[in-house]
Amino acid sequence: MSRRMLAPFGASVSLVAMLAAFPAAGQQAAGGDEITVTATREERQRLDVPATVDVISRRQMEERQVRDIQDVVRYTPGVSVERVTSSTDPWKNLGGFTVRGMSGNRVAVTVDGARLIERITDGTRDLIDLPYMKSVEIMRGPASVLWGADALGGLVAFRTLDPQDLIRGNPRGWGARLSTSFDSFDRSIAKTGTAGFQITPVLQALVSLSHTTSLQPTYSTARADGGIWGCPATRSIPCNITDPFRSHRWNGFGKLVWNPVDDHEFRLAYENYAKTTITNQMWDFGQTSSGWVNGNYPRLQQLERQRLTFSHAWTPGWGWIDAVRWNLTWSPQRRDLDSTRTQTGAAGTANAGQTRTVRDILNYSETFYQGDVQLTSRFDLGPSVHTLTYGFQGDVARTDYYRQSTTTNLTTGVSTTTIAGGFNFANATTVRADGYLQDEIRLLDGRWTVTPGGRLATYRITPSLGAGYVVTPGAEPRELTSTRFIPQVGTIFKLTDVYSVYARYAEGFKMPTAQQLYMSLPGTSFNLVPNPNLKPESSRTWEAGFRGRFERGWFSLGVFHSTYKDFIVSLQNVAGTVDYTSLNLSSVVLWGIEGSAEYRLHDDLILNAGFSYQFGNQRATPTSAVTAFDAASPFNGMVGLRWFKREWNLDGEVIARFSAPVERASATTVYRPGGWFTLDTFVNWKPRENVTVRAGVQNIFDARYFQNLGTGTTYSIVPTTATAQQNPLELQVAPGRTFKTTLTVDF
Repeated sequence: MSRRMLAPFGASVSLVAMLAAFPAAGQQAAGGDEITVTATREERQRLDVPATVDVISRRQMEERQVRDIQDVVRYTPGVSVERVTSSTDPWKNLGGFTVRGMSGNRVAVTVDGARLIERITDGTRDLIDLPYMKSVEIMRGPASVLWGADALGGLVAFRTLDPQDLIRGNPRGWGARLSTSFDSFDRSIAKTGTAGFQITPVLQALVSLSHTTSLQPTYSTARADGGIWGCPATRSIPCNITDPFRSHRWNGFGKLVWNPVDDHEFRLAYENYAKTTITNQMWDFGQTSSGWVNGNYPRLQQLERQRLTFSHAWTPGWGWIDAVRWNLTWSPQRRDLDSTRTQTGAAGTANAGQTRTVRDILNYSETFYQGDVQLTSRFDLGPSVHTLTYGFQGDVARTDYYRQSTTTNLTTGVSTTTIAGGFNFANATTVRADGYLQDEIRLLDGRWTVTPGGRLATYRITPSLGAGYVVTPGAEPRELTSTRFIPQVGTIFKLTDVYSVYARYAEGFKMPTAQQLYMSLPGTSFNLVPNPNLKPESSRTWEAGFRGRFERGWFSLGVFHSTYKDFIVSLQNVAGTVDYTSLNLSSVVLWGIEGSAEYRLHDDLILNAGFSYQFGNQRATPTSAVTAFDAASPFNGMVGLRWFKREWNLDGEVIARFSAPVERASATTVYRPGGWFTLDTFVNWKPRENVTVRAGVQNIFDARYFQNLGTGTTYSIVPTTATAQQNPLELQVAPGRTFKTTLTVDF
């Protein structure tokens, strides 16, 4: 990393100084005690596993007033979530997680182990609400061996609350929480009620219901004139204003926990997420196209995710099997779009005096049936102590894509319906059936741990042609199967009671999605061609690091190097043609350095910090030129100072975030955002023992900056008029100064 890159950021230098200032010995600080289950499928302190895992606790989410998945990773350098702003997605959805430059479906997202819907073109994976989440774990790099082959670039695992988290030993046998919050960015108001009950000595229950309303976001630093792009005169609204919309989100959750005897625990959980957003597209209002003048254009989006999970944990104590855990999950998820545009005939054309409506319907759904069996065996073998984790993980995912367009001439009464169109692709059934094995081996009285593991992953994707699907000769949809052995090995060695070193090698594997394989829409100026010959993606990651835990703090510093082969890119133009298809790149190479730390200056003051730097290259073919990989993020980080005024029941935090400018891009025409610095602050006050009032200001100085532009879409320095009109660069600007407040009452 160059000295020039580090110079503007004194905070990064303070991180190094802070690490050097740690005491030489003592007990572990509380900040290093977060528990993770993603790295080994067993509960471990995250600094004791040979992997890089971030844990965002329920307490952190509440104190930093986290509202959505973008807020979840706001203070996690190297991990991000982009907000989708385009003419094809006017609902301002959050797209998905980007971990170490990998985004979309290359990052597995689960809730209590259940998979989340895949992201399709102009789609979203933002079907998660946070009121009943206990924690979020983010594993960087491949997590395929224990959690499935699709975790090519990382894993984001949400864990839900248990009844005991609300009861907390209350002698009344129940506990409850009511809260309401406000966020000025989208003027959202959230109301949540959660309660836990001890129904009988062996039966507990939790219920939660949340409702949120929001409006279109306000970008206070966006420019009406379109900035470097300019704002086309044909655009009907300024380039700093989004189409108006209103959103309603309902989220219900329930869980039963039954312990009939000491060695058996049964759980039944159900959640239902439903979000409805309606917008009125205004950017092209009044414009004329093909003899028709655009009028009112309401567009509706409905998101829904259900999950029903039954699980059982058993500790038989047989000697050769210490624990058995299994679960079954049913989870239907969908995204339905319904838009109706009214148009009138333009004067002087054959359509003059006529009125018509154009209604577009797009429904996309995935239904998952999952099963997971995990066994744990603990035994000694000579001087080594073993924890063997092994089992089976499988699922069946049914994908259904339907698109229909109906044009009705209200003057003549003639109606025409077209099935399919757009990014149409064949429906499919994907079957995964995997076996996995991991051995956590402890040596030298626990000072040295070696953790080898492997997964035998089998995939089968079977297409099913829906109505309107047009087969491209020579690229007919066909069934694809693949079997791959995925290895990994990690080790951590405690040099002393304070310092440790770790290293890890892990491979990843991912089959193409149904859309990548089967997307087809023949045309004359824009021809989508399927590619059933796509190869599975694979990755190899090496990482190593140095850690320390002290009486007053901890730190972790690591480096990684990842190589991705047969990396799939969608909608690539075939040179010299109007064909667009999905292609395998020859390779993508990413390396980087990451660090985080915390230090208790004294009992009422805690300093924490983190940073990430990534460098990436890509090569389209083995003989083509090397170009920059645009999703690699520049040097960025955060420094926070947490304080307590205990006699006033008051505490808070001030957090600085920063990023160096983007200096590399895949082409000279790609827009490269500059560096930025923001300051946030949060305050928590308990006027009564059971009442908490929270307030926060993010981006206090209303800084103007762009973030997450390289996570999947590149923006040209000089765009086409159509792009500048439909998707202004100014609407990609990060939120300006926003205010948050929360009131919570515990019972």
